[in-house]
Amino acid sequence: MDFRQFNSFEEAKRFFRETVKKLHPDRGGDKEAFLEFLKSYEEFFQSYQTASKVKVLKNPVLKGNYFFSVLELTVEEVALGGKKKITIPGEEKVCPKCEGLGKKKDGAYSQCGFCKGSGFVETYDQRKEAISYLTCPYCKGQGVILTEKCEECKGKGYVKLLNEFWLDIPLGLKEGDYIYVEKESLGVDYDLYLEVIIKPHPYFSLEDGNLKYRCQIPFWEILLNDFITIKTLEGEEVVSSSLFTEGQPVILKGRGPFFPNGKRGNLIVDYHIYLPKKLPPKAKDLLKKVVELIEK
Repeated sequence: MDFRQFNSFEEAKRFFRETVKKLHPDRGGDKEAFLEFLKSYEEFFQSYQTASKVKVLKNPVLKGNYFFSVLELTVEEVALGGKKKITIPGEEKVCPKCEGLGKKKDGAYSQCGFCKGSGFVETYDQRKEAISYLTCPYCKGQGVILTEKCEECKGKGYVKLLNEFWLDIPLGLKEGDYIYVEKESLGVDYDLYLEVIIKPHPYFSLEDGNLKYRCQIPFWEILLNDFITIKTLEGEEVVSSSLFTEGQPVILKGRGPFFPNGKRGNLIVDYHIYLPKKLPPKAKDLLKKVVELIEK
């Protein structure tokens, strides 16, 4: 059951309340169908809850504490929706490899210039008229200074953890849109802005709420076959070859991208009939005979 077909969340809830009673096993309904219906609604409800915290913006005003990144999506992901794993910066912690030193522990080193390699510094207490020795604050008593940066933290002494979450891709996205996710739903101290980039596809493109499929069809396939195989978002599909004889794009209604209200745009097959530039003599002779038969 696809609850996205409803125009509003309230309409979907109303349908759920009415149907779940009819499917309930206590009222003679099929148990498997009942459980499958419940699962579909739970997935839809979770998706709606997540979507309510995600907004699509055209010209956002970046303010406050935020993280900005680019999100590349395929044509299929934009058209059909779905989930996308997003990685964002998390909290900072002491580098486990160098333990906060910022230096490679087993790397190159040089003599400490402050304590001259002794690991201690001499101080004189005038009141007590006594000399005391303290651990060198620069080399921490080692007498040497590590000179190679830690590869893990790049010399910072700390590393940033990464947070991952699954983003429900909003329907109806266009290239250049911004997806905004509020910090409360991410559990971090910044808002997230993702600029949408649509990855070029070899034969699909999104145009004015529709999906355009560009293809080349040899003329003999149209003449010899009753059906032509084309590609759709759901896979390959056969279409009557008679539709490809008018010279106009073939339109399959409701087979394009999903809109936020659950409805769909059209799939426009923009085809080009392939005509070979040169035919072998034998093929040309056979084609002439075919033409003669057609004209009779």
